[in-house]
Amino acid sequence: MLAISSIFLLNTAFAQTCSSSEELLTVPGTQVDAAHCEWPQQKAHWFDQLPTAANKNAATNLLTKIETLEKESRKSFSLTGCVLKTSFATPPNAKMVYGKNTLLSYDLNLGCYEYFCAKNQLHVNEEYSIVFRAYVNRFTGIDKAYTFADDYPYYETYNKYNGKFIALCDFIRMDNKNVNNGKGYYQDIPESSVKPGNRSTFITRTWYFTKPNTLLFMPVTRKEYLEALLVYYDREGLFIADKIKEIEKVSAGMMKNQQKYPQLYEDGRKNFVIKKAYYPDWQQRIATKKIIVQKALKDNTAQWLAMAAVVKPKIENYRWKNFYGTGPKDYVEIEVYYTDSQGDAEATGSFTFSGFWDDKGGATLYKYNPDYFIGAEKKPADPYMIQLSYRYINTKLGKDLVNNFTEHFDLDAVRNML
Repeated sequence: MLAISSIFLLNTAFAQTCSSSEELLTVPGTQVDAAHCEWPQQKAHWFDQLPTAANKNAATNLLTKIETLEKESRKSFSLTGCVLKTSFATPPNAKMVYGKNTLLSYDLNLGCYEYFCAKNQLHVNEEYSIVFRAYVNRFTGIDKAYTFADDYPYYETYNKYNGKFIALCDFIRMDNKNVNNGKGYYQDIPESSVKPGNRSTFITRTWYFTKPNTLLFMPVTRKEYLEALLVYYDREGLFIADKIKEIEKVSAGMMKNQQKYPQLYEDGRKNFVIKKAYYPDWQQRIATKKIIVQKALKDNTAQWLAMAAVVKPKIENYRWKNFYGTGPKDYVEIEVYYTDSQGDAEATGSFTFSGFWDDKGGATLYKYNPDYFIGAEKKPADPYMIQLSYRYINTKLGKDLVNNFTEHFDLDAVRNML
């Protein structure tokens, strides 16, 4: 809560004269909490994406508890040189889909707005470099292993958006850029690698919280991966067939009257040949990929199929030229993602199975554990996972704030919220 004395202190600080920003580092700081947000119209729309009053209340109550824990972590800390301002929000799409389960996500943002001296007057920066954030029901930096520019063919219901994807599109590839330092948090870059006083390099410490006694992530088995490829091949075939129909329709519209519009007719004929060249022998190529995967499922033991699916760790794109005529420029360049080699890209295209990467430094695929989300359909705003992140810069204020948080914030209280 922003006390009357804090308001007085804040107004007094803003009226203060100064000769440099450095001398303001010792000026007492204050906090504007979420309940006293300076922008009431913005506050009124913090939770517009949460569909019911019960969801909004659940989000407000939980984020307020986290905000209170952060305040309590500073009860013996002398805040100077800044104003701390808290706000709540939801991400652009508050509905988080984890396999077959949907949760509602919401955030806390506590920015540190530093004092600076301009024209011999104390001012408060309009932007922050130091910020504490809490993310409820989502972890940042954990991405889908496979994404597509056109997702519609790969939704659970073909060409119909419902937020749920076929299995292949729900697999996760873990990012190992964050390293656990043994102190309970992950840090993206070592503080020692950043020059003191550097304000352009951000350092982030992150804490992840999940429910006890239940795994959030499970390795994808080889069998699950191979079966997911077969579903993908079917969707790939439907997608390309639709594209061919579009090409035929557009070309036919241009070729209606050769006598009256000869140039348009010729353009339509060329359009048909060139656009179809992007999908060479597509039916045979998909059929070949299917046979490879079906053979792997049939010829290997149950023990082999139950092992974790380890795949190529690096996503690369390959390009190759498909000539549709005899001239040196009569070709289209085809770009292929998610395949292991140039040879596979040219022969059969994306997701050609050529073996697992266990002995080649591969990455294990994961999926969300459906048992972890039991009860989510009734109370989607209840917390199932919480991420805390403290982004700071290598300055005295930045280090003082993040180190105080690391040493004094009650992490067990957050664990008990799940």
